[in-house]
Amino acid sequence: MPTSRLASFRGVALLAAPFRRMARLLSIDVRLERKGRRLGIRVTAPPSETPPRDNGALEAQKSTSIALKRLLDTHRQTRRVMRHLGYVERALATRGQEALNDLPVEVLAKALKQFESLVSNWSEPLLAGLRSQMAMAVLRRSDDALHGDAPDRRSEFYTDSRLEVRDDSPSAFMEFERAFQLHHSRP
Repeated sequence: MPTSRLASFRGVALLAAPFRRMARLLSIDVRLERKGRRLGIRVTAPPSETPPRDNGALEAQKSTSIALKRLLDTHRQTRRVMRHLGYVERALATRGQEALNDLPVEVLAKALKQFESLVSNWSEPLLAGLRSQMAMAVLRRSDDALHGDAPDRRSEFYTDSRLEVRDDSPSAFMEFERAFQLHHSRP
């Protein structure tokens, strides 16, 4: 009987193995990262222990998030019209200042433009600080030629042999098409 009991435990272990693998997969952190034009997947194990956070920094993050929330609450439709800024607001509320490093730079740049168009008086220090943090995050991660090299750039536009494409009128297109057909219809 001990061998049959041992065999049943092995059977249970074999049946439980997919569930253990699934639990392990659900506990890892999977993120989609973007570096320039390349997309990559980053898989990390969950942090074993969270370090104790400074209460002063936590309070500053909460107050910055609250100040942005108050600003967006001034008009009912602000979040609908300024979607990127609303997305940044939600990210700051859930993840704090680290969200500025995790958000795509394009989203952050559009949110910064929306933020600057919304606020005319930067006398509130929390909003001014958030603006400078957003601007620094955009500058730090920008692919702009003025702010650093972009090795994965496909071509350099500012050369002597660049191709410039413009739209033309339908009448010019029809005239070109007529000339093309005349040229190719002659023997």
